[in-house]
Amino acid sequence: MNKYEVIIDTLPAKGDRVEILFRQAGDGFIQVEYGHEQRVELLDSFRMLAADKKIKDSKIQGLIETLPSLRANMVHFDPTIISPQELIDRIKEIEESIPGVEDMVIDSRIITLPIAFEDSQTKKAVEMYLKQVRPDAPNCADGYNLDYMAQCNGCTVEDIKHMLLTTDWYNSGCGFWPGGGFFWPMDPRCKMIVPKYNPPRIWTPEGAVGIGGACLFTYTTATGGGYQLFGRTIPTFQFSMKHPQFKDGPFLYRPSGDRIRFVETTEKEILDIYEHVHDKTDYVYDIQESQIVVKDYLEFLRDPEVVKGAQEFAAKQEEGSKTAPKL
Repeated sequence: MNKYEVIIDTLPAKGDRVEILFRQAGDGFIQVEYGHEQRVELLDSFRMLAADKKIKDSKIQGLIETLPSLRANMVHFDPTIISPQELIDRIKEIEESIPGVEDMVIDSRIITLPIAFEDSQTKKAVEMYLKQVRPDAPNCADGYNLDYMAQCNGCTVEDIKHMLLTTDWYNSGCGFWPGGGFFWPMDPRCKMIVPKYNPPRIWTPEGAVGIGGACLFTYTTATGGGYQLFGRTIPTFQFSMKHPQFKDGPFLYRPSGDRIRFVETTEKEILDIYEHVHDKTDYVYDIQESQIVVKDYLEFLRDPEVVKGAQEFAAKQEEGSKTAPKL
């Protein structure tokens, strides 16, 4: 074995479970990864959530915290209390105890977020990028990113907006920036794919919404960023925790399992909501407790109309990727 090999153990594939890789990630971290190939597969996340819950419920001595994502879980532990191999063995036992993913029911809130397309603040971010970073950026040729998103996917701007509004976006985990979530389309007919900015922006407004690859992100604070921008939504983070929605913590999203749905509105309405969240603190967020019944979701994915629509869109994407300017 190469002395620099970071994969220290594996668990063979079984049923609908791919091979699990255990990677050394520092003295007190083990990364549990599903499969060798990077892929966007929500079923991996469903299984990851089930395993993560069991790991936490097991009260393993020496376990500090976990950070689940789409197809990997970072497990933080105290190596003076439990050895890496002992921890891996416990996780293996838990993985073996989990039934097939088809029988799972996932707790999943539905968060409805108003969104204004092509608002003035995200347009300002694009304008600043053209002036200060890359004047010839092909993704900003129209002064915004929606046209470029449409080019990459072989469709129209209206098609892009329609896809954003008609699918639920599933959160596979939180990270990158405080309170941020990594959201993926649950309807394969809406799985648009775009490259990131090259190089990134130096400023993005709070509430901006963008896509990089197939992943959607809502910017929780003003920051840099590299996702293609298409609009702005309401606050999803409040450091002061003044608003009742944030009384238990500054983040709107839970680490995994939330779904968001976008409803189009005006920029004026978005700005009014900002005032009623950050100043008046009387805005009521639209959040419903719900579940994902995986068996029902799999039936949806197998529906002939869904399969046909996803295949047709993938063909358009392939053509669009050939003709869209490279970043």
